[in-house]
Amino acid sequence: MRNRSRIGRRLVTAVAFSAAVVVIGAMAVAKTGGVKITRKLTATGHAPGARGLAKMRLKRGSSGTFSVRATHLPGGQTFDVVVNKVKVGTLTTSARGSGIAKFSTAPHGRTAMLGFQPQGAKVEVRDEQGEDDLEGEMPGENPSSAIGCCLPDDDGETECEPLTAADCTAHGGTATSATGCFPNPCPSQPPPTPVVCCIAQSATRAFVDDDPEVECEDNVSSAECAAEGGMVVHATSCDPNPCQPTPPPNRVICCVSQGDQGQQQGQPQTEPPECARITAAECTAEGGTVSTATSCKPDPCGGGGSGGDAGEGDGGGDD
Repeated sequence: MRNRSRIGRRLVTAVAFSAAVVVIGAMAVAKTGGVKITRKLTATGHAPGARGLAKMRLKRGSSGTFSVRATHLPGGQTFDVVVNKVKVGTLTTSARGSGIAKFSTAPHGRTAMLGFQPQGAKVEVRDEQGEDDLEGEMPGENPSSAIGCCLPDDDGETECEPLTAADCTAHGGTATSATGCFPNPCPSQPPPTPVVCCIAQSATRAFVDDDPEVECEDNVSSAECAAEGGMVVHATSCDPNPCQPTPPPNRVICCVSQGDQGQQQGQPQTEPPECARITAAECTAEGGTVSTATSCKPDPCGGGGSGGDAGEGDGGGDD
């Protein structure tokens, strides 16, 4: 678990996905800002017979529901629901292989917290071995320059709407540093209960983007989590880490040389090898050396522990 001062790391996600996903429901945008989207999830080669559906209903800028439904998966198993590389919940199948994960900004019962932005997000249903069985990308309607804008409503409360900074100012709102309204970046009165915040860290090396380090921060507010690009998940603690999905299979710890860094005072300067959790083939292609370690923290390559693995006592992330 990390303390509050470590929340400065920002979320970087890779959301590229094939254009073959199919929209099977119409999108309707009401005058009140309501949005309804239904998106088919595509079966992967690991589970070619699987079927999936993701559905989003937003009543206002920061209020709504999201669900992921799956059929024809192995029965009696629990799957990670992964959104933009962060585990946001689980889906457990019946004996016949059907299951559903529900999320809401007003969670209750088996419905988990909707503390992430579904629009424009990549959604994956991942099995216990780290294999993605279903995947798809939700369309995004908000402008790329949208931010979370805090606007007063008719009841004197503050409501978040995704607007550009200029539109936010024009409507008398207060602009935030968040890129949307999930989680809600607007402060509330009285101060809300602390939340568990997940922040996905993409390593500096591009080939690690598909398996980022996902940090967990607790004892922070929803607004603080939103300001750092995080997602709020339905959990009470960071121990064990509820944010890190089951890692893809066949990953190894690789020490990759960073080469000659030039000279200083007439002496050649070199950096210690960088630690990354990648496949053995990627390690070879980068000229790296496979380590017998199972985590980059503590760093087995002598680089101070800044590699792309999710160890360091956060309760998860190692193979």
